[in-house]
Amino acid sequence: MRITAGLLVVGASLAMVASSLQAQDGTISYAAASRPEDVGDLIRVDAMIAERALTGELRRVSARIDRIGRVHEYFGQSHDGVPVYGAGVSRQRDNGETVSVFGTVHQGIDLETFPGLPAAAALARLEEVAGAEPATDALPTLAILPTPLGELVLTWSAPMTDRRTHFIDAHSGDPVHRLDHIYTERAVGFGAGITGEPQKVSAWRTEGSYQSWDRLRPAELVTLDAGNDLFNAFLLTLPDPAWLDSVGVDDDNEWSNPAVVAGHANLGLTYDYLFERHGWRGMDGEDGRVFSIVAAGDFLNAFFLSAPFGPQGTGVVAFGTAPDDIPFVPLDVVGHEVMHGVTFSSLVARTGLPFLSTATFTLGPSSFTVEGETVRCGDNYTFEDPFGDDDVVAPLLCFDENGMPTRSRTGRLALFWNEGGAINEAYSDIIGASVEFAFHPPGDGLLRADYAGGEDAGVSGRRMDAPRSVRVGPFPYPEARGQEFRFVVALVGERLIAYTGYGMRGNTPFRTIRAGYDGVHWNSTILSHAFYLAVEGGEHVPSGRTIQGVGGANRAQIEQAFFRAMVDLAPPFSTFATMGLAIRQAAADLHGAGSDAFNSIHQALTAVGL
Repeated sequence: MRITAGLLVVGASLAMVASSLQAQDGTISYAAASRPEDVGDLIRVDAMIAERALTGELRRVSARIDRIGRVHEYFGQSHDGVPVYGAGVSRQRDNGETVSVFGTVHQGIDLETFPGLPAAAALARLEEVAGAEPATDALPTLAILPTPLGELVLTWSAPMTDRRTHFIDAHSGDPVHRLDHIYTERAVGFGAGITGEPQKVSAWRTEGSYQSWDRLRPAELVTLDAGNDLFNAFLLTLPDPAWLDSVGVDDDNEWSNPAVVAGHANLGLTYDYLFERHGWRGMDGEDGRVFSIVAAGDFLNAFFLSAPFGPQGTGVVAFGTAPDDIPFVPLDVVGHEVMHGVTFSSLVARTGLPFLSTATFTLGPSSFTVEGETVRCGDNYTFEDPFGDDDVVAPLLCFDENGMPTRSRTGRLALFWNEGGAINEAYSDIIGASVEFAFHPPGDGLLRADYAGGEDAGVSGRRMDAPRSVRVGPFPYPEARGQEFRFVVALVGERLIAYTGYGMRGNTPFRTIRAGYDGVHWNSTILSHAFYLAVEGGEHVPSGRTIQGVGGANRAQIEQAFFRAMVDLAPPFSTFATMGLAIRQAAADLHGAGSDAFNSIHQALTAVGL
């Protein structure tokens, strides 16, 4: 089977003309937005949706009204009654007229949809592939999966207790894809937080003590204390009523545990920001109970774990410990992880799927040399097992001039990057910083709002304002398309790709200290830097463009446009190009296509190459 280079996404002018583009595999990506003189294009897209809805190929998954009275519909694609994973269109309407459409539809699908493996046998095979048990009692799901290699494969899938959803070929049982559920970042009483400053703790009084269980806000916020025990923290990520025993407690409501104090207080502030700025209620938008785990272990990181995991199967955010025993719960880090939950929940509610890891690739050279090692087509790569002798050896993925996989030395390496994952991380950084600016005065130092991440916990990470000021090995963080990190992958089995420790940044090769990373945090600054420029303005060095910016006093306009693009417009399968169009559309929806906010966003996105 010929392999194509994945999804093609339309470009757009400032007016965002409604249009579509067909790839060689029959995939059509829609990025359509309103303009009076191009209403015919939107009519054609509407006709496509109506025709395929009549045949059952497109099925309306949801319809909801937003805060400005627009109706948002999502239509998922299926073939012979089997859903096509991630395919479908998100349509926005105003008084019955279509305003925008974003999404992907596959044409001419010719695939047998009767599985060779029955569901029970598939579940047993999934356990074998995952080396773990099913995470729920449900039978596996049958779906047509568009793989990163451009194929459509009938698959069985199920979430497993290794905190991944695994996909296998529904006929052969071979592994096809893995989807991680972990998104990592790294009465009112008072107590001292991580900076020593007093913070309010919204506690619930029980018999003889107080609990870090906020029942004053519409959404109950529950902070669990894992006691700096990573094993205990991971037990709390599994659905189990035992979580009740781990709620933070204090005898007199004068809290002394800084992890509980700061984590619980900052969870409350994040709730307040989402509601006051965006009208969003909690993590799921419906004021569902929000769980947080603090003191999750002696590791400098934080993560969001999506459903079906968490104390009640609804997801959970968790936070480790920074150097010098400082709890890793500063306000921007808490906001970052909660936004992962918002992204997940909003997409699932609207489309039935989370915001997906969108793996795309370009063809690189036949070989390159880095640190004295030569990486070339035809080579094998060894994925070492840190816990035993089960190393995996797989060939590097290369293609010939006809788009066929090859092990010939004359083939070209496929260089992948996870665009969807980088967008997801960028959004969490954007909201994390936005929560800080909502409650802290701008400036340097503790409890000051800035565009750095985690500084109140004494750590320095990527910066949205000046990505190039922070380095990843010899490279500065990217601030424009063309500077992204791309990775060589190996082909495990027939279809499963795995990221190696080699890649290229532009024309320069690099090597990482471990395999398995797809660059989502490194590449996130392309989009988050555009957000910074849209707010603050200034010169974008790589492009030489000057962005006006709306200024700090009007930052809410930019925050709201970015937020709307994700929760109301984006399809599950989105590239940087798709998100650039969706953010522009959101700005036009909220502020008008000729507004300062729209112009600043358009200038900033154009500068970074979106």
